[in-house]
Amino acid sequence: MLQPLKNALATSLPPDALYWMRSVKRAIMFEPPLPWPYGNGSSATVQDRPPAVAIAAPSADTVDDGRIIQDIALEKYSARQLPSPGAYYSYADVLILPAQEIAKTLTLCVQYVNSAHVNGDIAEFGTMGGFSARAIATSMVFDLQRQPLGKSASGENPFRILRLFDSFEGLPEITSPVDQVAPHVISGAWAKGGCKVLAAPQLRAVIGKIIPPHRFQLYEGWFADTVKTLPPETRFAMIHFDGDLYQSTMDALVPLFERGMISTGAVICFDDWNANRAIPTTGERQAWKELVEMFAIEASNGGDYSVGGTRFIIHAYRGIPADPE
Repeated sequence: MLQPLKNALATSLPPDALYWMRSVKRAIMFEPPLPWPYGNGSSATVQDRPPAVAIAAPSADTVDDGRIIQDIALEKYSARQLPSPGAYYSYADVLILPAQEIAKTLTLCVQYVNSAHVNGDIAEFGTMGGFSARAIATSMVFDLQRQPLGKSASGENPFRILRLFDSFEGLPEITSPVDQVAPHVISGAWAKGGCKVLAAPQLRAVIGKIIPPHRFQLYEGWFADTVKTLPPETRFAMIHFDGDLYQSTMDALVPLFERGMISTGAVICFDDWNANRAIPTTGERQAWKELVEMFAIEASNGGDYSVGGTRFIIHAYRGIPADPE
């Protein structure tokens, strides 16, 4: 019964939309992204083609007047044209069930750090096709709870910043013995240069249609290098980690814990927790076990979500900064 539907979609959808649907499915199932071009014989490269969007918050009838989604949404909410901020965002716009669950979890995590007054910004490590970054940014449109720290010159607390980290070169060379024996590495699903989809300018354009430029920042390069560039006062309330590998996890999170940049109550979402058949000595599972021992981390497991992810809420660790007054 599904084959006629698949055939109909394949023949009726634009190439970008079909590419996006197939790529999201592959990302969720820990498979390498589709090569581009496919099917239509185009010579366009990934860098040349326009980015496919993952979540279309406005209705199909919305006229594109050049404004970003945040401005349109806040205007409608202020004019009482929306019953609640959440009414602007529909999970039904995400066509694949596991992707819906990821978007839902990330949205709820943003709402949690706001309602719990957790201090700091939001980070994503590993942006791939921009699906989860777009979901987080859309959730941040209604970031009505301001940060406890960081007052501007005007005396107002700023909105949180979305900080997006990616090499934009795909996965690094896989040198760690932990990663080299992982099933996804052995099978070739994870390999050097894999998981490369959107280039930095494309991701910037996608997120720039949702929130203004001062509310997000891209960090281009390997995690071990870019994390070092963060100023010492940086704090994180939420981290979505989608770097796949054990080594990438350690490269990103060890410096953050060492520098006390993860706040009390912060939530960390691991996208590939159940990759590698959920073998506990591989990938993010092994990295988290070592991090807990290294920094004496006390955390609550918030449970699995979708098919691959799990999340933790951080209560304490060696070197955690005091809560702001």
